[in-house]
Amino acid sequence: MLSAADKRIAAGLLILRLFLGVFLLQWSVEKLILPSATIRIAQGFYGIALPQAATYALGVAELVLSLALLFGAYRTVSYGLSLLVHTVTVAVSWRQLFDPYGFAKVGNHLWIATWPTWGAFAALFLMRNSDEFTIDGWRKAQSRSSGRSVS
Repeated sequence: MLSAADKRIAAGLLILRLFLGVFLLQWSVEKLILPSATIRIAQGFYGIALPQAATYALGVAELVLSLALLFGAYRTVSYGLSLLVHTVTVAVSWRQLFDPYGFAKVGNHLWIATWPTWGAFAALFLMRNSDEFTIDGWRKAQSRSSGRSVS
């Protein structure tokens, strides 16, 4: 049984996880329904000529990851991969902050907003074992009540 403080922590992590899951989910859906946008982003941000079939493969992979994050399945893997995906995006987008002469671009608030999102992904990963309102948490509770161990 969770204490009142543990329930509040778990509720906070549930909220954090759901919003981060939706955040990641919208990018995966975009890859599936707007592959041309994904191709432009891959070329502009990553310098990669991405074939259209690859956008669908990435979209499906990110969709699976998004759903695992949303439901709290395989927390270490799904939260860690979500953090890694967002870390790569933030790192690659760094150059969007500066012009070719090294001066800060004015009005690029979207990139700056990626930092608190990165912090939220990092916090969720670090606190993943306290995120009890998940599929993993449910499986753990079921195994405790039946006396079996879940790995």
